[in-house]
Amino acid sequence: MDIIAAHQHGLIEQLEADAAALAGRARDHGQRTVVLHHLYDHARGSHGWALGEARQGLRIAAGLEALGKRIERWGWMTKGRDEARAGLNLLAEALGEAARSRTEAAYRAYRLSATAALRCEAETNIPPGLLALLDRCHSARRAGEYLSVEEECALAEESERFAAATVDMQSIEDAWTAVSATALGRAARRLVGAKVLSRHMCRDKRRGWARVERQLRNETTLPPSFRANPAQHFYALQHMLQERRRQQWREACDREPGAFELAA
Repeated sequence: MDIIAAHQHGLIEQLEADAAALAGRARDHGQRTVVLHHLYDHARGSHGWALGEARQGLRIAAGLEALGKRIERWGWMTKGRDEARAGLNLLAEALGEAARSRTEAAYRAYRLSATAALRCEAETNIPPGLLALLDRCHSARRAGEYLSVEEECALAEESERFAAATVDMQSIEDAWTAVSATALGRAARRLVGAKVLSRHMCRDKRRGWARVERQLRNETTLPPSFRANPAQHFYALQHMLQERRRQQWREACDREPGAFELAA
């Protein structure tokens, strides 16, 4: 492997690790909101799909929390309480994992398309239509311009198609089957069902992304540091996750028999 290829390989590995860490675990909805908002903000408001996805994650988190509280109000004597709780856990994991994989794919595609040194990797892993629109998005951002309405809509459609392809739909269907078999089924559909979430997304688009962002930045479930300065909060999060990976690597090396002790 020559020096250039080794450098590119290192960049790809770092990007993969960043994307996975920032997407978090299944229930890290708040963290993903920060990451997705960053894509929207970095794109100067042209990546509306990312902001809509961020808002959707908070809705899912709030809905799941409300369903959990609903079960607790039933009392331990209520028939089917344990089954409802188990079904809700399955649904929370399935929806969270779907959101995680969608965020990871979106972040990776955005960063990959913006990195000139990884152009071959981008052309291999991102569909041509989406890549062309992301290229246009980056070009507009660098020039201080904005995408046209038609371009924004096309970017949203391609982004949704790309993200949706990463989701394990069978696990979501299985989780809904489990929840629907309990007394929680109807309430769950009202709060986090696909049709309800789709209606919310359409309503957000009609309201305009500027209004949606203002509401998001006032969301009290997100850290105060995000509300004060979203970009600074994102970069602090990214740095913290990178440092955590470095520490885990040091500890793993130190556990290897015969390994020398690494400097802090």
